Amino acid sequence: MNEVRGRVMAGLVAAALFATPLASQEMRPHGDHNPHHGGIVLMYGMDLHYEVVLSPGGKIQLWLSDGARDDLPAAAVSDVAVEIEKNGGKRETVDMAIGATGENWEGQGSAVKDTDAVLHLAFVFHDEAAVVSFPVPALMGAGREQFVRDSTHGK
Repeated sequence: MNEVRGRVMAGLVAAALFATPLASQEMRPHGDHNPHHGGIVLMYGMDLHYEVVLSPGGKIQLWLSDGARDDLPAAAVSDVAVEIEKNGGKRETVDMAIGATGENWEGQGSAVKDTDAVLHLAFVFHDEAAVVSFPVPALMGAGREQFVRDSTHGK
């Protein structure tokens, strides 16, 4: 019985030694969801915030940040695809590429005036596909402002 107790105690001591560095790591606070580039901010898991910006002229940008909202390079995600679904089921594919500075993904579509249009966004992060759709009014003008107010709790 003492031999079993000794092994259990040795296991607990070893676990405590290996756990101590993890327990002493500084925990970073979760970042806010305020847009830094004029878009709307959402999360993918706990490690990625992404901000989608759509200008009235059809320019689309995707900005990335970590859980604490520190900027990430565009290369943190891959296979970014954007499609605008317009009234009547017409679809426009927007070619997305990493911007000249490497800080974001961007593409140029046609101006979106259709209030029923939907922007579909897909990307891969840590070998996992993310797919999300946004009603265009939530990305521009008063709809975006309301979305930001709602998602940031008025802050």
